[in-house]
Amino acid sequence: MSPRTKEQNDAIRELRMNQIMQAATEVYLEKGIQLEIRDVAVKAELGYGTVYHYYKNKIMLLEDLLWDALNRMESAVLPALTGDGGSLLQAESFSRLLLRKCIQDPSVFILLKTVADNFHHFPGNRFNKLFAEFQERIYLPFVKMIREDISSKSPEKTANLIYGSLVGCTTLNIHHNMRNELDVDGIVDMIFSGIQSKEK
Repeated sequence: MSPRTKEQNDAIRELRMNQIMQAATEVYLEKGIQLEIRDVAVKAELGYGTVYHYYKNKIMLLEDLLWDALNRMESAVLPALTGDGGSLLQAESFSRLLLRKCIQDPSVFILLKTVADNFHHFPGNRFNKLFAEFQERIYLPFVKMIREDISSKSPEKTANLIYGSLVGCTTLNIHHNMRNELDVDGIVDMIFSGIQSKEK
C-alpha cells in the first residue's frame, strides 16, 4: 500500500476538522462551556486521541469554532453591508440574513450569544481580539446603518435591542427543536416596525 499524498492528507485533515467542529457545535448547544474533548470525540464518532491531536483543550477548540463562525457570519451579512437601497433597508436585510444564518449554522448563533454574554463563561482575556473583530466587522457597520436612517437617539442601544431579539428568538427555536418553524421575515418586520414607531 503506497503512502498517502499531501493532497490526500489535506483532504483527510479537512474532513476531520469539519467533523470535530460540527460535533463541538452540537455538544456546546447541549452542555455549554461544560463540554469536554471526550464529549466532542463521542459526538464526532472519532477517537479521543484523534480529536486531541487537533485540539489539546476545549478552549482552543472553542476559539477556532468562534473565529470560524465570525468569518461565516461576515460572509452571510456581506450583501447587506455592501448593498444599496438606504441604510434602513440594509439594516433590515442585515437582520434577516443574520437570523437565517443563526438558524442554519448554530455555530454563528453560539458566537452571537457568546458576544451578547460578553464571553463571561470564558477564562481570562483570551477572546478580546475576537470581540474586537466582531465589533469592527459586524457590530459597528450595523450601528452605522441605524445611525444614518432610523435617527435613533442611541443607535448602539437600538442595535443591542435588535441583536438581543435575534438571539432570543434563535435560542427559543434551537432549544425547542423548532428551527424550521422560525418566521424570519415576520420577526424582523415586527422588530423594525416597533423600532420605527418608537423612534418617531
